[in-house]
Amino acid sequence: MSAKFGSRQQLIDLDLFTDAYRVTGFSYVGVGGIHAELGNPNTDFLELKDAYISRIHQPGEIVVSYKVAAFRKDNINFIVLKDRRDGIPVGTQHGRSIFTRGRPVPAFVTVPSFEIQGEIIHDGAVAPREILVQSIGRFQLIFSAKASASLYPDISYSGDLILVHKKRIGVFCLGTNRA
Repeated sequence: MSAKFGSRQQLIDLDLFTDAYRVTGFSYVGVGGIHAELGNPNTDFLELKDAYISRIHQPGEIVVSYKVAAFRKDNINFIVLKDRRDGIPVGTQHGRSIFTRGRPVPAFVTVPSFEIQGEIIHDGAVAPREILVQSIGRFQLIFSAKASASLYPDISYSGDLILVHKKRIGVFCLGTNRA
């Protein structure tokens, strides 16, 4: 749920995942959404308000909670958003973001402790290496996505958009499942 604060910032809710923890909270972001905030070169940290921290294998048990928490952006594996509008800027060319031009392509991604399935939106040749290099920013956008814990596949999190840290990706597959 997004609440507008003036025209410069909004407060968005998100679930942030590290190697072993899930953190639920809120973050202030500018007009570029959380994707732009993650790419902000002026800080290596992302600040969350009302942060509730739980272990990945015990998602219902809150370990600790804090009014304010900060996370190194390079230690974030992925972020789950319920509404993609909180994650990407809109209104660039003909009302569409450069992040949402193209056609949907099924994607499968692994990061430490999780498997993520969903769709990327891409205009051009469908080649994993080129997509990771050509996509804007440090985080790959996966739409209509579901993240499942690798060791506990019954534990999963879904969102309209998952932002996956490119440097944390172990496996990146595109197209249909061949198994």
